[in-house]
Amino acid sequence: MSDSDASPDITRPFDGVRVLELAEGISGPYAGRWLAALGADVVKIERTTGDPSRAFGPWPDDLPDDETSGLHLYLNAAKRSVTLNLDTSDGRAILEELAADAEIIIESFPPGYLAGRGLDYPALAAERPQLVMISITPFGQTGPNANLPATELTLFAACGQLWLTGDPARTPLKNGGSQPSYQAGLNALAAVTGAYYGALAHGQGAHIDLAMQETYAAMAEAFMTRASQLGIETLRSGNNLNALWGIYPTADGYGGVCALPRNFPGLVEALDMEEMRDPRFAEPAGRLQHNDEIIALMYGWFAQRSRDDLTELGLRHRVPFGYVASIADLVESEHLKQRDFFIRQDHPRAGPLTFPGRLWSSSEYDWRSERAPELGEHNVAVLHQELGYELEDLVRLRELDAI
Repeated sequence: MSDSDASPDITRPFDGVRVLELAEGISGPYAGRWLAALGADVVKIERTTGDPSRAFGPWPDDLPDDETSGLHLYLNAAKRSVTLNLDTSDGRAILEELAADAEIIIESFPPGYLAGRGLDYPALAAERPQLVMISITPFGQTGPNANLPATELTLFAACGQLWLTGDPARTPLKNGGSQPSYQAGLNALAAVTGAYYGALAHGQGAHIDLAMQETYAAMAEAFMTRASQLGIETLRSGNNLNALWGIYPTADGYGGVCALPRNFPGLVEALDMEEMRDPRFAEPAGRLQHNDEIIALMYGWFAQRSRDDLTELGLRHRVPFGYVASIADLVESEHLKQRDFFIRQDHPRAGPLTFPGRLWSSSEYDWRSERAPELGEHNVAVLHQELGYELEDLVRLRELDAI
């Protein structure tokens, strides 16, 4: 649903809440993107050259353009863009004015950057004790690694996830995408939501120190407790934890099975292979002892089946079969389409766009879906109309590189 389709009397959870986004990259903008979609007025404060995400594609016709970057358009939907140079006194003064009317601030500068400019949490919250600020950095505001830079690859490594991923006989394998950043963004969304409503209830805001390493390390599941409680180092298991819990090539892609002992009788019926009825495989201990033989049988069976076959057989025999969906499969998914998971926009410069438009569905509200802003698009609206700067002031500020 586009925003123009929404009823004007719909109330969203963050309607009327002012958010300042001083974050770049993925994590902070991802959190801000969903706050905006839930109704918040997210004013994205960009450096005068723009958020670096504008320099990442994809772009229509593969022609780089800061206003048509797919990453930027996705992460910054429904926000307003104001450009400020915080290395100038004018830029800092404007930010202080904007912060005076903000309930939430999201920032991702290196530790000490804002404090060195008199813009840290104690300074900004002095006159606004209910202010909530979240600082998102690779390793946090304190500790020996606080000032270390990081990339997605180094974060995967620092979080332990890279160690757990891949074939045990080969080097660790990086997961696809930028999950440390996106997961940190989701944690940031949860953190500021809790802190904001806590401030409403108790009158006291908070400064939240969110370390991306800690976010993803907390998702190491039982592997972390095995190491800390039992002293056991977890080894990589590849795509086949065991023969009946793995990924295999199919006739049209990849499929998988995750069969527990209680699923084994149904699995034998679904496979319809006399070899799988061998008495040696009847008990879990026997299957583990002859795991290599079963893996070989599974490879041969999966290679002759389509992904649709897996779905049909799994439902018929109550076996946890599945297929590996590609990104193209998701975009064309009839199930997701019928649930209105995607939003579609005709961007004036990027053309038609399709991307996820919500994290959940609600019976009471929809999600805002306006396009992402052009760089500095709302300078006049925010600085002139809302803060009261004269248009001549904006010309002067631009000449001074403050905006």
